[in-house]
Amino acid sequence: MTYCTPYLLQLGLTKSKTSLVWIAGPLSGLIIQPLIGVIADRSRSKWGRRRPFMVFGSFVVAFCLFILGWTAEIVGLFVKDPEKAKNGTIALAIISIYAVDFSINVVQACCRSLIVDTLPIPLQQTGSAWAGRMCAIGQLFAYVVGSIDTVSIFGSLLGDTQFKQMTVIAALSLVGAVAVTSYSVKERVLISTRDGDGKAGAFQVLSQLFKTTFELPPRIQAICWAQFWAWIGWFPFLFYSTTWVGETYFRYEVPKDDMAKATDMLGEVGRVGSLSLTVFSSITFLSSVLLPFCIQPPDTKRTRFTPRPPPGIAAALKAVTAFRPDLQTAWLISQIMFAATMIFAPLAHSRAFATFLVAVCGIPWAISGWAPFAFMGVEINKLTMGGAAAMPNSHSGVTMITSASLRASSAADTELDVLRLNHRDSFDSDTDEEDPSSNTPSTGELAGIYLGVLNVYTTLPQFVGTMISWVVFSILEPGPEPATDNTSDTQWMNLDKDRPNAIAICLFIGAISALVAAEATRRLRYIL
Repeated sequence: MTYCTPYLLQLGLTKSKTSLVWIAGPLSGLIIQPLIGVIADRSRSKWGRRRPFMVFGSFVVAFCLFILGWTAEIVGLFVKDPEKAKNGTIALAIISIYAVDFSINVVQACCRSLIVDTLPIPLQQTGSAWAGRMCAIGQLFAYVVGSIDTVSIFGSLLGDTQFKQMTVIAALSLVGAVAVTSYSVKERVLISTRDGDGKAGAFQVLSQLFKTTFELPPRIQAICWAQFWAWIGWFPFLFYSTTWVGETYFRYEVPKDDMAKATDMLGEVGRVGSLSLTVFSSITFLSSVLLPFCIQPPDTKRTRFTPRPPPGIAAALKAVTAFRPDLQTAWLISQIMFAATMIFAPLAHSRAFATFLVAVCGIPWAISGWAPFAFMGVEINKLTMGGAAAMPNSHSGVTMITSASLRASSAADTELDVLRLNHRDSFDSDTDEEDPSSNTPSTGELAGIYLGVLNVYTTLPQFVGTMISWVVFSILEPGPEPATDNTSDTQWMNLDKDRPNAIAICLFIGAISALVAAEATRRLRYIL
């Protein structure tokens, strides 16, 4: 997000063409996440339903990141003509970005489903909030690394440019994080499915996804529409905010003579943009840590206790909790805050003001990182539990067990004919019976398919955002092709103070969409 847009611009793509490259994100999300969600739901791997896909996907991402960092060198091994090598580098870079986007969606789909699979309803918000916190930590780490001159620290050990070193760090970090999760989480193993043999062709999988998308329960559909409008606003912010901050800085504050002396303009813009997103991520992290204590979780009637906050902030939070809003209200406020902030984007004429606007968005981004998934986790589990309650003697659809819960015989499973997920936390360790006072465990049967549908509503607006960006960039900044000499290294940036900043216009349009999302979120309260 920090370096790829200026990297493609520096290679020779115009902003309008670069915006079309980012169709890779929504395209991969639209296809891969729902498809992997359904396939993983049916997986009978002894390693669990999600873990094999997470591990395989992370290694593919790492491999593609290495290719992305060394595209010029790889092309140079096979093509000697400078013009052909330039075109080949652009082509390989775009292919690598598409490959990264497609493979990272495999990891993302399984990570989110793992939370829904593992946690009971009252802990869905807590689990989603912790996922948001870890994302914030990862973003903060990445943006801090991106804002410093890593070449002066590591030398040529990880590559001779900032961009190369960032791809190496990102690849190793992802593989390491997935390894920790895969080792730590005790995932359940699928025993049986509705279709008996657990196999379904691609047509059946896509048919199920299509049918589910158009037959959503009312509350899940309302959540999806709120997500749809919100992401029309978030898409340009996430992909172009660093480039926008960098351009604002070099357009209004840096003399042209100083820019001419720069030897790595991509690194300069990336570091300036990363610094703003470092502040953004810091606020996101703090918000993701503190706000869950100040917001009522959904379905509070099921909770038996209030999570204890850290002692240092307990007194302050005790006063706040008396007036704490519910999650729906918090989500609504966050969307209004994002809209109110990005409306001022076209007025930013300094790095400080642009950084301030980006930083404020850390609060709504923290809430957006867990609110829709918490709502979906609750609704998914209510759906399956409600169906089981209504039809106690019918097939529930799947049978799953953990490796630690194999003591129940297969005969008992057949006799009971129920969905066995056997959360260890919901069983009494002495009597080996389910504790009636414990929280009802989640089923996770529909986690992959419904989170895949939510992802469809997250990716479709990215197509809309891409088209909006393409139109705006084509009109306001068609952009000349960069010259080949080093004296025109900044030609890929819009440094004309008299011309409007196209990225700022896209952010403004996103703010308007966020207001529509706020209205959709408000209506969620009245849908049963």
